[in-house]
Amino acid sequence: MKSERDTTRIVRSWLESGVTDLPDRVLDQVLDQLPTTPQRRHQWQARRSYTMNSTLKMVIAAAAVVVVGIVGFGLVSGSSVPGVGASPTATPSAAPTPVPSASPILLLPSANTAIEPGRYRISSPVGDLSIDVPAGWISMGSDILRTTSDSDPEAAAIFAVWPISGTFADPCTDHTLVQPTPGAGIDDLADALANQPGTEAGPPTAVTVDGYAAKRVDSTVTADIEPCGSGSGMDGFWLYAMPDGDRRYVQGTNELNQLYIVDVDGQRLTFNGRLPAAITAVDRAELEAIIASIDIEP
Repeated sequence: MKSERDTTRIVRSWLESGVTDLPDRVLDQVLDQLPTTPQRRHQWQARRSYTMNSTLKMVIAAAAVVVVGIVGFGLVSGSSVPGVGASPTATPSAAPTPVPSASPILLLPSANTAIEPGRYRISSPVGDLSIDVPAGWISMGSDILRTTSDSDPEAAAIFAVWPISGTFADPCTDHTLVQPTPGAGIDDLADALANQPGTEAGPPTAVTVDGYAAKRVDSTVTADIEPCGSGSGMDGFWLYAMPDGDRRYVQGTNELNQLYIVDVDGQRLTFNGRLPAAITAVDRAELEAIIASIDIEP
């Protein structure tokens, strides 16, 4: 705090600076402390600019000393003077928002068993990929099937991560592999899958899967598959071949297979979603959500 002598020096310096005009509010506050007549008070209020004589200057100086003293006392005592140096109110800091821990990625069971909803990892020759699986699906190791109480698992929606190596001369009547088989790229295999007897498919569509370039073929089985069954000496309608000599055969006429061929750093990853003719809107939405959730870990 400044001493009384310092306060007097500040006021004296202010008076000697030649200030002769004051704002109305300051002058009004000082005049309230002076013994004046009502008529005099009214005349001062009527004027908007005021000139001070030496006597009035001394009176104002004395009032200023009192004001400075009050402010100084407030600073030392820690109390706040209304409108002067009020202490700011402390704002409490917000508590940090807790970050939820990520759910673990589970390995898809190899046995034919119902699985709990969650995120699962599936292995492939190119690398692992993970998917979100809702309730009501059964694990088959490298594929999952959607089941309901009134549906046959063999006719259910399917998501399968199977390596595709080629196609057959005729999926129903001639299971000879088409030669030469497509190379490691995605374009030749997509074209072969889109042009098979007994199916209908538009041109392959360019898509991305987890940021990787891919081709998608929507292949619908239009042939009557009954004559392709084992009773006629054949073994079903073979949609595509696998490198280990296995094959994928369809379960019904008019089923739709969404075939994906993905270029993962120069290697080919393939999977498909099967939509039976009688698929429900809910099952279709779940299958599409599973495909949209794919993360690839080459």
